Amino acid sequence: MPNYALLTASGKDRPGIVASIAKVLVEQDCNIEDSQMARLGPDFACMLVIRMPEGMVSEQLTSHLQPVASEFGLRTYAQDLRPEEAGETRSDQPKHVIHVYGADRKGIVHRISQHLAERSVNITNLHTEVIHHAQPLYVMLIEVEIPPYVDSGRLQDELAAIGKQIDVVVSMKPKDDARF
Repeated sequence: MPNYALLTASGKDRPGIVASIAKVLVEQDCNIEDSQMARLGPDFACMLVIRMPEGMVSEQLTSHLQPVASEFGLRTYAQDLRPEEAGETRSDQPKHVIHVYGADRKGIVHRISQHLAERSVNITNLHTEVIHHAQPLYVMLIEVEIPPYVDSGRLQDELAAIGKQIDVVVSMKPKDDARF
C-alpha cells in the first residue's frame, strides 16, 4: 500500500526550484498527485501531496530533499497522510468560481470568506493579486464547493450585495472541467 505525504516548501523565488524538487521525487520513486505552486511577492511557495513508495515515510522524504533545500534556501516540511486523507480533495459537491475585482482595500478576503463560511461553502482554491496601474486593481478568484442545501442563485445575489457594500464587483458561475 502506498504512503502519502504533504510536502510544503518556501523561500526566495528563483529558477530551478520546481525542477530540483521534482527530480528528487522522481529519483525516490515518488509521484506528485496534487499540488499548488506559486510566486508570492519575491518568494516561492508550494504544497504537494506526494505518493511515496511502500515503506517510505515523510522524514525520509525530507532527508532526500535536504540538499535541494540547502541549495535554494528553502524551508521544507513534510507530514505523513493516511491514504484516505490524500484522496479527500475529490468531492461530488458542485464547484463554482467566484470572481472579485475592484479597488484594493483591506477586508475584502475576510468579508467574502466569512459569508461563505457562514453558509458552509468550502473554499478549495483562492488566488488574489493586485494589478498595479494608475489605480491598483484587486482581483480575487475563489473556487468553492457548495453544499446541496445552499441555493447557488441566492448565494450569488448575496455575494453581489456584499460586493456593492465594499465597492467591488463579485460574480459567481459554475466551474467547468477546466482547472482553476
